[in-house]
Amino acid sequence: MSSGKQNPIKQEGQRGRPPVTGAALAARQAGVLKVAGELLVDRPSSDITVEQLIRAAGTSRPTFYRWFPGGVDQVVEMLIEQANQDLTARIIAEASTDNGLHQRIEEGIRAYFAWGSEMGPVAYGIYREGFDEKSPAWRYRQQTISAVITIIRQQLNVLGFRHVSCLSIETLVGWIESAGATLFRHYPVAADTVEEQRELTTQMVKVMLDVVLEKN
Repeated sequence: MSSGKQNPIKQEGQRGRPPVTGAALAARQAGVLKVAGELLVDRPSSDITVEQLIRAAGTSRPTFYRWFPGGVDQVVEMLIEQANQDLTARIIAEASTDNGLHQRIEEGIRAYFAWGSEMGPVAYGIYREGFDEKSPAWRYRQQTISAVITIIRQQLNVLGFRHVSCLSIETLVGWIESAGATLFRHYPVAADTVEEQRELTTQMVKVMLDVVLEKN
């Protein structure tokens, strides 16, 4: 009888535990997200399990689900979402400078390759799965491409190049993204290889940009 009375009390105490939110929650989630990114080196996101995450992060199953009620799906979603938000923010920062168009494009490309290099296994995982429509990597990749196309469209309008077609802009962005995908789908990538690919991409895009602007 006594054990039957203790269980409700224990459960009530658990229900009464204040939830972890805001910066405190983000700090706790960060370690698990880091582990998830590292696991992408060896397996697709769909093969990552709760057991792998809690073992590598050094936490317990109940604690994991306090931080991630949606389980592994939430972890993968957050990991890829944060990576793509970071990339978009970097591109916006470069596009917001007072540099000329060519310089803004060059710095935007530099920011993109720096992002991929710093993301390491996460960028590798995104581009390995970014062409699979069932993966969240595909969805966020499409969102980021659309955002960058919009940013370039806005910058061209500000600089007076309003007649550059959306197709031309999408092609330009596609070239840059394809160069990154080709590079970061190979992991790990040496710093000099990243720089070589960045320089090649920059030169190609500058030539293409000049052709587009001359026609418009």
